[in-house]
Amino acid sequence: MGFYKKIIDLYKKFLMSQLQNPKTKKNVFFKSSTTKHLMNSYCTLQFSVETEKKKNEINERLKTLVKKYINTPEKLIQYMKLKGYTVYKFRGADKLLAQFGEEEGFLTPLKGYKALVLNFVIGILFEQKIKIKFKTDEMFVFNIGATEIYTIARALHKHQGYINNLPGFDYKSQETFKKVYQNSKYKNVSPFATCSINDMYACKEAIARDLEAIKFTIELSVEYERSKKALNKLIETNSTKI
Repeated sequence: MGFYKKIIDLYKKFLMSQLQNPKTKKNVFFKSSTTKHLMNSYCTLQFSVETEKKKNEINERLKTLVKKYINTPEKLIQYMKLKGYTVYKFRGADKLLAQFGEEEGFLTPLKGYKALVLNFVIGILFEQKIKIKFKTDEMFVFNIGATEIYTIARALHKHQGYINNLPGFDYKSQETFKKVYQNSKYKNVSPFATCSINDMYACKEAIARDLEAIKFTIELSVEYERSKKALNKLIETNSTKI
């Protein structure tokens, strides 16, 4: 929940930066139609009915899948591997990823130093050879041991958004989002201080996708806890009748 609140606060700061920026005030408008546009002289971001449809389909499809493995998360990871997803689990994965601003779960393609380090570690641990590459493909990375089901659910949600080409998952948007998130940890620094207008709009999309993944996992957990309580109550009621 702490991370969820952090992202919401970050999103609010973005909106405030837009309202206070004279360069974007007169260039931003909304059309009252099924498609909403945010425009300025540099970029146009379009959210269509088709995008909303994709998001709803992802939610419904993943809800069914995760519920099936709600009590057996490791079997869900095995299922992901069978589907051809690249999944790695190794000791200290969370600490390694944190060193360069990443977190356990789904990783969109990385470039540069991050990719080099991750490829090196994966090469040694899983392929018994050193991999010198400055780019990675999309992958799932988890810490060794039992992985919490909602960590997997959130990662899968982001993965589905990525393969369905939802806005905000391109390399530039993701890197800008990570930079802004890191900046938000410093009280005297504006998270968007070094961002161009293009960067801010791209970051807005990346934030939106992350929020959707977090919201999905929260709603799933609430729904599951309610159904579990209802089942327990039913069992207790029947027990008293016997």
